[in-house]
Amino acid sequence: MERSLETEWMEEPNVPARLMEQAYRDLTRIHRFLGDTELVISAIRRNPSPVRRVLDVGCGHGGVLRDLRRRLGVKVVGVDLLAPLPAECGLSIVRADATRDSLPHADLAFSMNVGHHLSPADLGAMIRNVGRHCPRFILIDLVRHPLPLLLFRTFLAPILSRIAASDGQASIRRSFTPLEFRQITGEALAGSGARFRHSVGPLYIRQWVDISYAG
Repeated sequence: MERSLETEWMEEPNVPARLMEQAYRDLTRIHRFLGDTELVISAIRRNPSPVRRVLDVGCGHGGVLRDLRRRLGVKVVGVDLLAPLPAECGLSIVRADATRDSLPHADLAFSMNVGHHLSPADLGAMIRNVGRHCPRFILIDLVRHPLPLLLFRTFLAPILSRIAASDGQASIRRSFTPLEFRQITGEALAGSGARFRHSVGPLYIRQWVDISYAG
């Protein structure tokens, strides 16, 4: 599969707010169902040092952050290009470009399905920038492969909102292969002293890199 550069519905500026909120609720459900949320919870619990504050890079409306706060009792903060008002989401979410802007400091940062929205250069820039503010970064994304695309179409798309169903398929087509994802991470961290581990989930449902920054 060639990497697609198609625009997704949720990137459009004029989508009605109620449809966006429904799509974000669907995304939170997907992260729970596929185990993405549990992966981050496990990383927090097993972190070598105590995790008191967690940063979600590209948090949307903060559904995963609310899950983490409820289950772990940690302080949470989010960053997004289109941050909702605090009164609308009940969370601290900063409007910022994670590829270059200053980010809130935290003991651990994570990002779910944001990398495929970026070019390889911008993804590398985000990886480096997060390291200026957090000692550890869990970067989770989809895998560009026919199998997860088929599984999504068959089992998830029929029970999701129209926007989430369409964007989910586009996201898989826009994502990186495991080789590309690993190479981008390695090039971004080259010479920095940081260490990372790259993993791919069963049936290619996700891939992630677990980065520990030097110092």
